[in-house]
Amino acid sequence: MSVLNTKLRRDLRRRPAQLVSVVVLVMLGVALFGASYDAYKNLDAGYRQTFRDYRFADLTLAGGDTAAIAKDAAARPGVAAAAARTVADVPLRMPGGDSLVGRVVGLPAGSQPEVNRVKVLTGAYLDPAAPGGVLAERHIADHAHLEPGDGVSVWDGRAWRTVRVRGTASSPEYLWPAASRQDVLPAPGSFGVLFVPEPLARSIAGAAAPNQVAVYYTAAGRDRAAELDAALTAAARGHGAGAAITRAEQPSNATLAEDIKGFSELAVMFPLLFLAAAGVAVYVVLTRRVARDRVVIGTLRAGGFRRRTLVGHYLAAGVAVGAAGSVLGVAAGLLLAGTVTRLYGDAIGLPETIVSVRASTVLGGLAFGIVAGALAALAPAVSAARVPPAEAMRGTVPRTGGAGPLARLERALPFAGRLPAGAWLVLRGPVRQFRRTLYTMAGVVLALVLILVSWGMLDSSQATVSRQFDRIQRQDAELTLGRPLDGGGLAAIAGTRGVRAAEPAAHLPVTITAGDAAYSTTVVGLPETTRMHRFLTPGGGERALPGQGALIGAALRGRLGVDTGDRIGLRLPGGRTATTTVAGFVDEPLGTYAYASLGQVAAWDPGARPDTVLVAFDPGADRAAVERALAARPGVVAYTDAQALKKTMDEYMNLFYVFVAVMLAFGGLLAFTVLFATLSVNLAERGTELATLRAAGVGRRRLARLVTAENLLVVAAGAVPGLLLGRLATGAFLGAFNSDLMSFHTEIKPATFAWSALAVLAVAWLAQRPGLRGLARMDLAALVRERAG
Repeated sequence: MSVLNTKLRRDLRRRPAQLVSVVVLVMLGVALFGASYDAYKNLDAGYRQTFRDYRFADLTLAGGDTAAIAKDAAARPGVAAAAARTVADVPLRMPGGDSLVGRVVGLPAGSQPEVNRVKVLTGAYLDPAAPGGVLAERHIADHAHLEPGDGVSVWDGRAWRTVRVRGTASSPEYLWPAASRQDVLPAPGSFGVLFVPEPLARSIAGAAAPNQVAVYYTAAGRDRAAELDAALTAAARGHGAGAAITRAEQPSNATLAEDIKGFSELAVMFPLLFLAAAGVAVYVVLTRRVARDRVVIGTLRAGGFRRRTLVGHYLAAGVAVGAAGSVLGVAAGLLLAGTVTRLYGDAIGLPETIVSVRASTVLGGLAFGIVAGALAALAPAVSAARVPPAEAMRGTVPRTGGAGPLARLERALPFAGRLPAGAWLVLRGPVRQFRRTLYTMAGVVLALVLILVSWGMLDSSQATVSRQFDRIQRQDAELTLGRPLDGGGLAAIAGTRGVRAAEPAAHLPVTITAGDAAYSTTVVGLPETTRMHRFLTPGGGERALPGQGALIGAALRGRLGVDTGDRIGLRLPGGRTATTTVAGFVDEPLGTYAYASLGQVAAWDPGARPDTVLVAFDPGADRAAVERALAARPGVVAYTDAQALKKTMDEYMNLFYVFVAVMLAFGGLLAFTVLFATLSVNLAERGTELATLRAAGVGRRRLARLVTAENLLVVAAGAVPGLLLGRLATGAFLGAFNSDLMSFHTEIKPATFAWSALAVLAVAWLAQRPGLRGLARMDLAALVRERAG
């Protein structure tokens, strides 16, 4: 074994560049696995710890007799606490004059609530001695620069009243500031929460009693959460409750759960691409080594070495490369995981950030790299052991016969025989070692999948923003009203300088039911001939708003098990119910709303009058001046820039560009490593042939052009399936994030396909440069003597 160990060490030193590049691929794959998986587990652990420390509600019940609901829930086995509170969405006016539709949440003054506690970040908690003192949730506090002592105006339905900020706080309910499942991506400053003393919350809401019950389970109760959710919801329905929201469905939690799911997706997909690419490179390098060592293998076999000894020898090379990359990757992954966890936790204000080293991640990372190297080396190792000693010691015998694909092509197409010798040289290379050609193409495919998934996500995200804000939502602003709208008020708004059109809209919170299934959302009431909203169908068409029935989000087709023409139930505020018909489905990227005509909404609930006005501006209007004029209109208590979220998402795209740039760099590195390994092996194997051509008078530059053409031909052939699979992988990756919260259509620009293919061709050109430089420096006499020998 000492002889083989010496040979192994010499083999590893013989072509270090190829092996180092493979080690880098394994390292990147394992590092991505460690960083993504550990970040996912760290964040999940941080969420769970936060939920325990601040007793985040497992179930929230809205409406009905909240005192009876809370009493019944608290008495159930598995329930640790049930707390009634008042929650109301009301206009807020910040000290700087900006207005928004915010939320007040009632808390007991003097002590934390039993459920949904808050963490005071600055200032002091609520005090019974200061009945007008409030806590500002950190997102709106940061945006409006609120500090203790600042005054915030709250609309109580009749007039503005001023409350004083006592401090800022974070809450497990609003780690992500989502107002509802239909509005999980609010523009900064468009939504904010104030935690206020419970008596003040009731006064602002105009309620005599709490309107919501938050329920927190014991650990044992959480183990049977689905059963407990169903029982408590059914009991609450008996007391007149409307919506029931589980912890998993809670808007903030659901949004962040979708987000961190991306880490778990990354922990599998991207590392597999790198490890597969490393496997391809290891396979190609070791296959070449086995072919080069053919005579040595025959000598060893004739000298008494057993097959399994030779298998172990060549397998050790793959294991050594995999182990080296794994060790480096595990170390890098641990550092990256901690950094990503802390940055993400700070970004969302996670009260508890947990960074830990998991033995499972370390062992998994080591195993992934070693197994990838071993599997890639297995086939060459087995082929080495199967070589008969006598045949191996005779060397490689060239195949003859003219049965190859090019020979058949020449017989089928007579003009093919008139092709120049250079063309035949370019065409013959890929088919002579067709298996290696396939593996080179596989490397191209892997690189293009990595590039297109990241670049395709960018294109699709941009298309999603455009679909929502350019095609569906046509308004420029939304005005929240403090009193019912009459014809004169609408005409006055429409007559404002710079306003092109104005339409009333009503919003009715409902729970849609179909059999045992239910979904809480908002019905948006619009004029039948609305020009402010377009209704796009799942088939890609467009339809009008019906006078009867409702259009509902496409996600509800499967979630509720309903189709066009089916009857559905509506649970309305105050315990009332109604039934209607599904008039059709709409396909919208953000949220899952229902839409109906204003007349239909009034038929369901006569008290649901228009509460907002949608406004479209004249082209070229001074937006700031129009905003000031509209906000000053009597009865307007909040102004929302409908394009603010579009601007915000466009700004987020700048961060996405960084992500795409990193993925492009990774994809380029992946392609370079695989192509460098395969192309350099190809040149090394054909060194004697190419030296003979040089000796026969073929110029160095012409030979380099022929080799380059052959290599780029293989890469171009691999780009075709690579682009196709990249498109499919992008669709699958985006599809994993589709839900009722948001949905993506896979839309990749033609230019993206072209630039991706050109990028891989450019990388291939760079990857062959070291081999071509070696070709220019080769010893012609020695190589020709080797051929003669």
